[in-house]
Amino acid sequence: MAGDRLRSSDGRVPVSSRLRVFISSTMNDLGDARRAVSARLSSLNLEPVNAENMHPDGSASWDVIRAEIEASHLFVLLSGDSYGWIPPTGPGGGEGRSVTHMEALYAKTIGLPILPFFKKIPYGSSNTTVEAIARDSFRREVGDWEAGRFRQEFEWIDELERKVGDALLDLFHRSVLKEMAEKRLTGIRTLTGASGRKFDRMPIPTGFVGLDPVLLAGAGISVSAGLPTANVMIELFGARLSLGIDGDRILARHRFADVASAVERRFGRAELERTVVQAFDMVQGVAPTLGHLAAVSSFRHIVTTNHDDLFERASVARGVPYTVRSSNGEVRGDGEQLTIFQVDGSVGSPSSLIVTEEDAAHARLDSLYWSSIAQVIGNRPVIVVGHSLRDENARRVLVERGSGAGLYVSIASDPMDEILRDRFGLAECVGTADDFLQSYEYAHRQAESGALTL
Repeated sequence: MAGDRLRSSDGRVPVSSRLRVFISSTMNDLGDARRAVSARLSSLNLEPVNAENMHPDGSASWDVIRAEIEASHLFVLLSGDSYGWIPPTGPGGGEGRSVTHMEALYAKTIGLPILPFFKKIPYGSSNTTVEAIARDSFRREVGDWEAGRFRQEFEWIDELERKVGDALLDLFHRSVLKEMAEKRLTGIRTLTGASGRKFDRMPIPTGFVGLDPVLLAGAGISVSAGLPTANVMIELFGARLSLGIDGDRILARHRFADVASAVERRFGRAELERTVVQAFDMVQGVAPTLGHLAAVSSFRHIVTTNHDDLFERASVARGVPYTVRSSNGEVRGDGEQLTIFQVDGSVGSPSSLIVTEEDAAHARLDSLYWSSIAQVIGNRPVIVVGHSLRDENARRVLVERGSGAGLYVSIASDPMDEILRDRFGLAECVGTADDFLQSYEYAHRQAESGALTL
């Protein structure tokens, strides 16, 4: 929650790597709408910031709200029947503006991109009250701002939820949001490994620490960095295909690779690659997570299906010499301390991307590349972190491993995970990717120093 967020020495709110969206509205008439919008933002791997979650830590409420607005990348304004509470004293007191109006004005002042969503109001005698006049005046004011061109109306909560999602997906696709936000990103900082933030230390099962295991990393490692999940990518592809009101039902029936193939078939390979690259070009900028930083310091070999370059950037941050090998033969770097097998390509080299099933099948034909991975693994242990193992190439890594132990790290114990563990002979470990990798780094260092008995 916002009130639990660590504050820097200058009082600013240090933000996470996820794109933060401040939700502004009146509370008494739009409580359910706020919750629906918050849930939709979370489903897109965005961080909703709600005033009701703020617990002032000794500073005035308005100071807390203002700090949270400053530390956000986007402002979603919801306007319903009510104009909202007008503070009689304190910040804004005597100005005749509601807190929601004050929040929107402050967001506009600092150049925060604003997306307004106005509930349809049946006009009649009820619109002649003092509050209704103030509400309608506020709406006209917002309509005159640059934000007015993004204004949308809604009648029902499910309609609002859909429109918020569609608007964000559309902005991501057209890079409008990035262009709107670039002018104010200076000064918004992200938490990195230098933050000193504590983690929940987890016990590492025996048979892995000190035995030079191979890390098999999936998108779950990069989710906390703010990068799009597979489900978000499917929605982006669906928006590109203009599936309409039945889009969710259609997309639920198909795999990521199949939806990607539909985009490629309709618009061509170049457009598919552009859509993927654009999705990873996040407005807020992306930094390696604490998990990435711990991983490059603890493993000599990482096999990843992720398209991002966060392991490379973490290696640079930690001073770890590295080499990246992609399935198309591309090699980056010449360091010997860490080798990263990027089996599904990189957004830094769009032609290397493995997105469709046809791409994956073609990549599997490179016997030299896959034999090099098999030789590296041999009988060494394999640790799977942040991976659902639905990807055929990821499964190949496990199938071709030797007799070494295997560990599957998941956020929660899941019956489907149990099936995967049994199929590939993997032990269970429950926890977040960041907590596990930091715990592993701690155990690894303890083992190297002789402080840990293996």
